[in-house]
Amino acid sequence: MSDFRRGYHDIGGRPAGPVEKTTHPFQPWQKTGEAIRVALELKSRLVSLDELRRGFESFGPELYSTLGFYERRAEALTALLDEKGVMSRGEIGARMEKIAAGRGQSVDFASRTVR
Repeated sequence: MSDFRRGYHDIGGRPAGPVEKTTHPFQPWQKTGEAIRVALELKSRLVSLDELRRGFESFGPELYSTLGFYERRAEALTALLDEKGVMSRGEIGARMEKIAAGRGQSVDFASRTVR
């Protein structure tokens, strides 16, 4: 008998119903977030994909299940940058608001975070 314990995030092989087979265009914030992640990972070596994964796998089942893929990545990256003292969550939020205001947009911050 195996003592293997599956994490809430490990859904491989579990029944989940049909898989939606439609494509969805990337939202601009998703493209920007992914570009920032790649720059921080590959260009500056400031964060690693393993750190990012550790971040979103530590959210807990409730938060993890309510965030989408790119929302999880953005939240984990925000937490990592704050944890490493690169930028605080508040500084990141203020910068996002400044960029959005310059584009005539607003920021819809997730009300669910790992704070």
